[in-house]
Amino acid sequence: MPAQPQRTKGVDSARRVLQILLQFNENTPELTVENLLEDHDISVPSAYRYISLLREMDLIEEREKGRFVLSPQVLRLARAAEASFDYRAKAQPILDRLAETTGETSLYLRRVNDSAVCLAIAESDHPISISFRPGNLMPLHSGAAAKVLLSDLSAAKLAQYFQRVGPAISKQARETLERDLDAIGVTGYAESAAEVDQGVWASAAGIRVRDRLVGAVTVVAPGYRLSEENRGAIAVAVKAAAHELEGILAHFD
Repeated sequence: MPAQPQRTKGVDSARRVLQILLQFNENTPELTVENLLEDHDISVPSAYRYISLLREMDLIEEREKGRFVLSPQVLRLARAAEASFDYRAKAQPILDRLAETTGETSLYLRRVNDSAVCLAIAESDHPISISFRPGNLMPLHSGAAAKVLLSDLSAAKLAQYFQRVGPAISKQARETLERDLDAIGVTGYAESAAEVDQGVWASAAGIRVRDRLVGAVTVVAPGYRLSEENRGAIAVAVKAAAHELEGILAHFD
């Protein structure tokens, strides 16, 4: 799980309303009051009060009696979020060519607070099941691309990140990760094997614009079908794609 940010004090009710709103996803397109009572430690009156507020703000609507769904108003927010996704449109053609060249799935990720988020993806002809999907927030300490993003943090900010993650990383794992991050910080490149998804190998390279890390390009593939020669070729292709995107963004930025 991503590291938990410091909780803002005095906004418990607002936090609960937002938690309810964020429960909606592609696998849970509708919710009932019973769902809210099961998932949140709240009373029935509180559940109805939160639902009433979300309806007042036109964020949800009652599709059938007692069954609530997101309203079309959310599409406006989605369009605003998509418009703010850094360099997504510039990255997609490069990802498409990278996927075609390597025959494997390619992604563009950037850091959002304490998480890595996938903003764009180009799937191969034989797509694989991976946790990094567009919009998903993932930990910064697992996976090649995430570690590239984590390596850009200063020593002080990295220590704060580890403090927030807490027991999710053992002392031994943290020491190993810190050594990896030192090397990644120098090369801007990382590999990983089964760190996020079982059996999946990944190669990733950072994207820098005016000495600012703006994201990472990565290729993910089932490790069992990759020879050392395949992995070397993918590494070359990933670094070339990152370099190409850097050139485009330097001109664009």
